[in-house]
Amino acid sequence: MVAYMQMENMQSNISIEAEAPFVEDYLLYVLAQASAAASAAFHAQLAEQGVSVGTWRILASLYPDRTRNVGELAKSCLTKQPTLTRQLDRLCAQGWTERAHQNEDRRGVSIRLTREGQARSADYVAMAKAHERQVLSDYSDDEAAGLKEALRQLILRSAPMSSGA
Repeated sequence: MVAYMQMENMQSNISIEAEAPFVEDYLLYVLAQASAAASAAFHAQLAEQGVSVGTWRILASLYPDRTRNVGELAKSCLTKQPTLTRQLDRLCAQGWTERAHQNEDRRGVSIRLTREGQARSADYVAMAKAHERQVLSDYSDDEAAGLKEALRQLILRSAPMSSGA
């Protein structure tokens, strides 16, 4: 009886090892896991500074002196426009960003960093660059560049799918 149970356990272990769970080989899951693992420590550093990930994305997207409309900025920050608008309200009140109307009818709004926003962003960008160096420290320069290029290509090639084309 014991030998039969051991044999049965060995067979179940073999089948488990032979067929990995779906998510372990599913690209989107692997990408999400990689992003979470690579960014967790940096997000914790931001939190220590009192900066949310959403705020960081806004500051980074405008750094050092870019001007973007709200739609472009929402896309860059991976957020919805109403959420971004609330975040921008807070950043404008803090004096880190400012709004400027794009045209005479005042419907188009551009966002840019103020001098204080640029100074704060410079500190966070320096932290981000240091964290990126740490994340990529086991990769050669060519491997790191290849990884980034492969991900950029994935984004470009996936764009028609996300737009419904």
